[in-house]
Amino acid sequence: MSHHRLIDSHIHLWPAAEANADQHAWMKNHPLAKRYSIEDYLDATGESTHGPIEDRQLKGFVYVETDRRLVHEEAENNLEAWTTKTLDELRWLRRIVESKAQAGEGHGENGSRLLLAIVAWAPIHKGPERFSQYVELARDVAGPDTFARIKAFRFLLQPITDETKFREVALAEQTIQTLKGFKRNGNDFAFDVGVDQRSGGVWQLEQAVEMIEKVHAGEDSNDKVTFVLNHLCKPDLENSPQSSEQLENLSRWKTCIQRFASLDNVYMKLSGAFSELPDQDAKHPLSVNQIVQQMKPWLDILFANFSPERIMFGSNWPVDNIRGPGDRLAWMNWKLAVERILHQYSLSDEAKDRIWYGTAKEAYRIDLA
Repeated sequence: MSHHRLIDSHIHLWPAAEANADQHAWMKNHPLAKRYSIEDYLDATGESTHGPIEDRQLKGFVYVETDRRLVHEEAENNLEAWTTKTLDELRWLRRIVESKAQAGEGHGENGSRLLLAIVAWAPIHKGPERFSQYVELARDVAGPDTFARIKAFRFLLQPITDETKFREVALAEQTIQTLKGFKRNGNDFAFDVGVDQRSGGVWQLEQAVEMIEKVHAGEDSNDKVTFVLNHLCKPDLENSPQSSEQLENLSRWKTCIQRFASLDNVYMKLSGAFSELPDQDAKHPLSVNQIVQQMKPWLDILFANFSPERIMFGSNWPVDNIRGPGDRLAWMNWKLAVERILHQYSLSDEAKDRIWYGTAKEAYRIDLA
């Protein structure tokens, strides 16, 4: 096993007290409705919780917002009331950063130092003024140290499965202007793009490309917003492309990947595969060879278009545990699969270091010695 330095660019966490449908509408009767803490994460990675953090392979992680529940739409006029659950998320992250754990939260030793960057939720679809108001509200709630770690925002587009409604959100002028503002007025935020080819449709990717093109239009290279694509845009890894429909979707996915790659400041997370591959279980996990072989048509396209300087490792822990081989095995099995992938594509040690560490550090402006 190799011992490269590593930043996990995509994990989710929540305390037991907020692992419920009141905080997360999607957690009703859900297997993830339990505590997932930094201690739990470190246990899954096999990283020792003792000794200097500098001696560990895992240098830290990027926390990504967990799709907290918004109260009903009529409360939108009261921004703080409408977003109270997303603000609770920032309050909890502040306890991690400031090492003020409540009983049972499981921040762990050095938890604050491991939390390198935050991708927070934001209402990009409500226009620049509303976004600015929310950012100020988030700044007050998070406090200076935690807010300084907010390097990006995410508003999940993938649940919008109606093509017309998706366009009305992603390509609305107020959305485009909000995203342009990520690099204006002293801001320097990235945007994490969550779209889903398998469950939503490849048209989500096509509209996301158009959104980024519109945001970048007319901007100097230094003023172009950074976009980070999540989970390979969630292709249909469960089925090897054989039917005419599957082959057409692969072709359209390829075209989107080529278009994404042609744009400045667009990165891709090599993550989320276990949520799209065939179901696994802890007793019968897919082998590393099976994982790599099943992903090969999509990996060939990825590495033909995105250089290692624009690809980053992410685990999508603990979400990938569900269709993956469970809490105990999923993180390590995905890491082993990525090691095999990088070997199979004959990457140099420098290129591998970019994917494991350097790309996330650059995209999220992480300050590490």
